[in-house]
Order: sequence, then structure tokens, then C-alpha cells
Amino acid sequence: MVDRILDFLKNKYFIGAVVAVFLGILINSVVSYMQGKANEEEFKKFQEINNSLSSENSINLEDIDFEFDSIGFEIITKSVFAKKALDERNFSEAFMLFEDVFFKIKDSSISKDTKEVLLEQYYENLIRLSMELDDFNKGDSLIKENKIETVRYHDVAGDFYKHFQENEIAIYHYDQAMLFDIDESQKNLIKLKKPII
Repeated sequence: MVDRILDFLKNKYFIGAVVAVFLGILINSVVSYMQGKANEEEFKKFQEINNSLSSENSINLEDIDFEFDSIGFEIITKSVFAKKALDERNFSEAFMLFEDVFFKIKDSSISKDTKEVLLEQYYENLIRLSMELDDFNKGDSLIKENKIETVRYHDVAGDFYKHFQENEIAIYHYDQAMLFDIDESQKNLIKLKKPII
């Protein structure tokens, strides 16, 4: 019996399998290490960009490299810069950054639930910025091209069309928002927003 076990251990298939398993573990370890290093480099780059925001000097966006391997760092960085642009009342720059983030999220492989929440938030930012920029065409095309069937989508669309005195379309969107399962106080707030024709 012991001889059979020794013969089995000396068998070239067994030795090959052990070597393959060992190589697999080694390759996995090297890949994990490299990914960890890459994430560390991404984080350092993110910190450097973030630190540049804390200075009082104005920042030229063309000098900033927004390209990250991780979409998360890119979204956060561009969002922070867009917020800074909003604080400085540079609405067109904020719009450009939010729009870029919106389409990156739309094309990303982020989980469905997270993607929906992010898209809805950035959609609202873009629509409200269209109102600030008094740019009906940008906002109108965003609304028509990105139909999101939520209360918030229709509420923001209603606000947009009301702002540009497109009252019939505004009423349509407010009515659509009230079709969702929301409490009476939310419905009353939406009713108060509806324009009177």
C-alpha cells in the first residue's frame, strides 16, 4: 500500500498538477499585489488633485489629468471640481463636468441600483444648471433623451418646463410625478408647484 502511494506521488501527472497549483497561486499573488499597487497609485493621484483644490489659487481644468483607471475616483474628482465651479458661480464649467460624469456613469458597468441613483442625481444637477444657464435646448434634450421613470425625474422636468414657461409640459410632468406611490404631503408639494393656466 505504501509503495502504491509512493508511486502515485512520483507520477508525472501528480507532480504536474502540484506544479500547476503552485504556479496558479503564485500568479494570483503577483496579480493581487500589482492591483494593490495600481490602486495605491490611483489614490495618491486623487489626493494630489484634491490637495490642489484646497489652495486659494484658481485651477485651470486643462492642467488636471482626470483619467483614472477606477471610475469611482474619476467620478468623485470631477464632482468635487464641479462643486468648486458652482461655488465660484462658473455654471458652464460645472455643467461640462457634471455632463461628463453623467455619461461616464451611463456607460459604466456599475451595479444597476447604484447607477440609477447616480444617474438621477447627476440628471437633476444638469437640469438645474440648464435653468441657471438659461439654456432651454440643453435641458430639453436631456429630459427627452434620458427618460427615467421616477418621481424625481418628473418633478425636476416639471420645474424645468415651468421655469421656461412651458406650462402645459410642466403640468404633464407634475401629473406624472403624482402617479407614483408617494405620500399626500409630497403630492401636495407637487400640486403647489403646478402652474396655473
